[in-house]
Amino acid sequence: MNPVYYKEHEILKTAENIADIGEENFVSTKDYFALVNQYKSLLRKTEKLTKFSDQLQNKLKEEEETSNQLLLNTLPKKVVSDLKLYGKTWPERFNNVSVFFSDFVGFTKQSSKLEPQFLIEELNDIFSEFDNIISDCGCERLKTIGDAYMAVCGMPVPDEKHAEKMIQGACNILSYIEQRNANHKWQWKLRIGIHSGAVVGGVVGIKKYIYDVFGDTINMASRMESNSEPMKINVSEQCYQLAKSSFKFERRSPASIKGKGLQQMYFVIP
Repeated sequence: MNPVYYKEHEILKTAENIADIGEENFVSTKDYFALVNQYKSLLRKTEKLTKFSDQLQNKLKEEEETSNQLLLNTLPKKVVSDLKLYGKTWPERFNNVSVFFSDFVGFTKQSSKLEPQFLIEELNDIFSEFDNIISDCGCERLKTIGDAYMAVCGMPVPDEKHAEKMIQGACNILSYIEQRNANHKWQWKLRIGIHSGAVVGGVVGIKKYIYDVFGDTINMASRMESNSEPMKINVSEQCYQLAKSSFKFERRSPASIKGKGLQQMYFVIP
């Protein structure tokens, strides 16, 4: 191709300038159209690259949203935020928290009669609905261990009505199980226990992040569950004092709790 000359020795900075330069500024028409065609070709390639880049960005955004949702399914929102900002998170003490424990009555015996796949499908169906109920009440599921389900209210975001919300969630869960039993061949019965107090929450592990809670409150909540009865909600004195104006309770005879001596407990009257 012959050299291309421009009047006033202007420098062509971008391909978009071609249309403004004009055919009369080229030594030959052939050179002008050759450069125009090159520009059009580059423009088509640029448009394709731009489209591909946009598609890639959208895909990356979708993947990021999926990853974030997976994190939020296993870790509290505040912890996820800390991990993104600082690459780590710190244990935190929460002084006013209500802890919920439940398990199925006679689960070990019943599960031995069921096919593993059916058992997992049952637990998945039930616990998924537990998650919805707990979330709707402003509480948060922490984990499941076998047939045990654990939830909290009042952390990581403080809530002065943590005991009331946790009890309401427990009542809704019992109602759901009763309704489910009325329409399912396989019947399940729950024991539920709730205790209120202070806990420490934090991430355990570095390869597989697990958010867990620690403290005497957790042990007491577990004891409330084990000292409950089928399809009843057993709460501690501390939880009762916080929620007695919002629910009706049945006072129980004091019972000896392992490591705690005699403790006053109450059944919630739905």
